[in-house]
Order: sequence, then C-alpha cells, then structure tokens
Amino acid sequence: MRIVHLLPVLSFLAAVHVFADDIADSRRNAIVTSIERAAPAVVSVNVAVRAQRRVQSMFDEYWGLFDVPRPQYQIQKRRMNSVGSGFVFDARGHIITNYHVIEEVAEVVSVTLPDGREIPVDVVGADERTDVAVLRVRDAQKVPFIGFGDSDDLLTGEWVIAIGNPFGTLMKDPQPTVSVGVVSANHRRVSSSIGEGERLYQGMIQTDAAINPGNSGGPLVNSRGQVIGVNTMIFSQSGGSVGLGFAIPINRARRVAEEIIQYGRRRDPWAGFKVEDVQSLSPAFLQELKIGVDHGCLVRNIIKGVPAHQAGLQPGDVIVAINGNRVDNATDIDFVIWDLFDGDRCTLTVDRQGQTGTIEFTIRELQR
Repeated sequence: MRIVHLLPVLSFLAAVHVFADDIADSRRNAIVTSIERAAPAVVSVNVAVRAQRRVQSMFDEYWGLFDVPRPQYQIQKRRMNSVGSGFVFDARGHIITNYHVIEEVAEVVSVTLPDGREIPVDVVGADERTDVAVLRVRDAQKVPFIGFGDSDDLLTGEWVIAIGNPFGTLMKDPQPTVSVGVVSANHRRVSSSIGEGERLYQGMIQTDAAINPGNSGGPLVNSRGQVIGVNTMIFSQSGGSVGLGFAIPINRARRVAEEIIQYGRRRDPWAGFKVEDVQSLSPAFLQELKIGVDHGCLVRNIIKGVPAHQAGLQPGDVIVAINGNRVDNATDIDFVIWDLFDGDRCTLTVDRQGQTGTIEFTIRELQR
C-alpha cells in the first residue's frame, strides 16, 4: 500500500526534474552560445596620448631676472586605458579595430583580453577612408580568435550581438559587455557629412543593438558567433544609444585588413578620370553637348592610358550608373570606387549623345 501512495509523489518529483532540465536547456540558447564563442577574442585597446604640460621649476619666479628663453611646455605621453574595442581574427594575433580609435594617439600600448591578460601590440597599418586599423600582438603569444561570417548574407530582422568595452575606463573590468538586437537595415548609406565626406560609411549595417562609447572597433556578431560587422558609430543627440547603431560590413573590413597585412597599407583604388554633376551644368551647355539625361556625371577629363580610357571612356560621356548603382553626383561614383580594390572590375553605364552603352575596366592602385 505504501508503494501505491508514493507513486504520485515520485511522478511529481520526476516531472519537476524534467521541467528544471527544460528551463536549463532553454537558457543556453543560440545567443548565449554565440557570445561564449566570440567574447574571448574581444579586446580593449589601451593607448598613450600626447599631452602638453607646463614645465615647473623652483626658479620660476626668477626667470624674469635673466635674459634667457623661459621654458614653456613640453610634450609628454600619457597612458589611457580602453579607449575602444577590437577583436582578434586569426591565429597570428591580428586584431581589427576602427581607425578613429587610434588616429589621434601617440602610440597603441597594448590590448587587454577578457581573461585579464594585457598584451603589448604593434600597429600593422590603418586606412582612414574605410576607418579600419590592424594591430598585432607581439611575441606571437597565443590568443583566442573569432571567425568571420558573411555580411553579404544578412537578413533584416535576424539577431545580432554587439560586443565591446563601453566606458571601459570606468568599469575597471576586462570582461566585455554585450547588447542584443537585430539587423534593422542593410546596405545603409550614411550622409557624406558624417566623417566630412572622406570616409566610406556606405553599405553599412544598421542595428538597434546598443552601441556606446568604447564599443567602436568591437565585433557585431551573428547567432553563430561569427563577426559580420565592425561596430563604428551611432546617431544620437545625447551621446548614448538610441537604437541607431552602424557597423562596417565585415566583408569590406576583412579585405582592407588583408591588404594592410600584405602591403602595410590599403592600396587606394583609382579610376583616372574627373567628372562634374550634370545637374550643376547650365541648360545651354547641356544642349551644346547634346546631353539629354537628367542625372549622372559628365566626364570632364581622363588620363590617357588608364584602364577606363583604354576601355573606351571619353570626355563628354555622361556616367549614369556605376556597378548597377544610379549616379546623381560625383560622390556616388567616389563611394563605389572607394569600396573596390586593385584588380576589381568596374562597369559604367554611360550616355554618349543619346546612345546608352556600358564600359568595363579594371580598377588600379593610385600611383603617387
């Protein structure tokens, strides 16, 4: 009789145990697994900045008595911790971060890993236009690294995780923080006024995952724990995250990093011609050149012998599209070319006195 009475109790306890296991399993979801894979490779970037300070002397009050130059200021290097984030992406210890994280510093001193190790690094190179920089740990120390995803294969609405060290100098804690969101939009074109028109903030990944100061250079990760973007900027009036974060697509950042590692720099892509916006030309001039299109850019001059010239591009041609993208002004052409690399193919759709055709040529490095 006792065994009969215990059966309901045992059944209840078994059900509770199964329910507890289900809860534990549900906690370890794709996001948690992704963070566990990626976070160990995320670093804080520590730098030294240049600072001026007045030279102090016990004889300061007597300098006016002597006809000698008075010392004014001297330049010193001051250590700063965790001005930004980065991530290790290969077994050789190469690290990607943003150019703007290191652009005004005296030197990059070290990086701090989530396990607390502070490792000296060297700057391999940087490219201002694409806002990508590459560091490398010294002495080939073993560090965890993160794999690349494919930023050309993103779905609007899919989960993404921003990992970095926002406000790292205030936290005194090497472990990175994470914020979760979705891909809000892809291939976003940011106004050329951001970065003063000189940075390639085009084709950006937009996310509502919170990106804050110190997150710059850190990875935007997919649900597989792969990097699909480099967290770069936010739109905000307050300076804090309002759900408008932007990341450089990893396919571009990866190619820039590979060029920097191989050549010590990003080889500047160049087409060899100059243009003027059709919309800025007078009606009389348009009529004289028999230009009937209402958008595009007029080729003003072209260097003889460059690939575009050899392919048939001539002064007087109007470029109405480049690589399938509509052209309204010269910036449209610049941004497409800046996103290409030496050896890439470029296709122009041109209007030549009412006749439309295509011209294909190879992008080459700008020779300085």
